[in-house]
Amino acid sequence: MVKNIENNKQASNILKGSSLGRGETSSLHLYFNLNAEAIISDDRAFLSVLQQNNISFITPADLIVRSFELRILSKDESLNALDMIEPYIFNYEKAKSDLEV
Repeated sequence: MVKNIENNKQASNILKGSSLGRGETSSLHLYFNLNAEAIISDDRAFLSVLQQNNISFITPADLIVRSFELRILSKDESLNALDMIEPYIFNYEKAKSDLEV
């Protein structure tokens, strides 16, 4: 089920003048509308906006590493997951080395 995302005033203020895409824009509105704890993203421009506005975020690679640390994923599952998203993330090597510890 797909829902239309309502515009949020805080998100709109943060996004003024930005050139972020629809996915990032929708994510920020959804974050505020749901009072979420964090946003999952690997888009560097978006992460920069989040950091400048003290909005918590998690990168997909960090999520995989943390899932391994919590024993939700095995090492093989974690490495496989990282391999599948490698072309799309910027911190692949760091995440992979974190799994080797």
